Amino acid sequence: MEAHAAPWTWAQTRERLRADRDRLRQMSEPALAGGSVYLQPAFICVLLHRLSHHNHRRGHRRLARLWWHLNTFLTGADISAPADLGPGLLIQHPMGVSISGRAGRNLTVMACAGLGSELGRREDVGAGPGLPVLGDDVWIEPHSGVMGPVRVGHRVRIGAGMPVAQDVPDDMELRPPPPRIVARAMAESVTATAP
Repeated sequence: MEAHAAPWTWAQTRERLRADRDRLRQMSEPALAGGSVYLQPAFICVLLHRLSHHNHRRGHRRLARLWWHLNTFLTGADISAPADLGPGLLIQHPMGVSISGRAGRNLTVMACAGLGSELGRREDVGAGPGLPVLGDDVWIEPHSGVMGPVRVGHRVRIGAGMPVAQDVPDDMELRPPPPRIVARAMAESVTATAP
């Protein structure tokens, strides 16, 4: 199932890249105001994804896969070529990020986080019906994930270590429950038998 029928142009890709660069500059320290932003892993990761997505939309599947492999090798980010991510994409720490799905403007993804289909659904590889769809201004903190055919609204923040497997309305903040401290019986028995 192909989600996009309209032709894709270099102008559209460049427009998204400009928005990505500007957002990275805005969210980073003042030292990135010059050309050094282009050397940041966060920008390289997004650039390689944009090239992969552009070639995928133009029907150049092998070239799209080459850019995807290069991105995975250089930055550690696994962003599928069909993933349609709006302008202003920010992946602050690309290592361990995995993305397959759609998102609106200003998606922020932290380290070891991502979105994708449920396990074992081969028909979702690429742009299948079981992939998540995220609105604008969504923030995914480290070690969090959105899985399956889930719709996440606009201006949602998903807290660290939070798995999301159901729809989330606009203007929400999801936080995992606080950890419980459980006494270990093993520690007491080891202390009792120590000489």
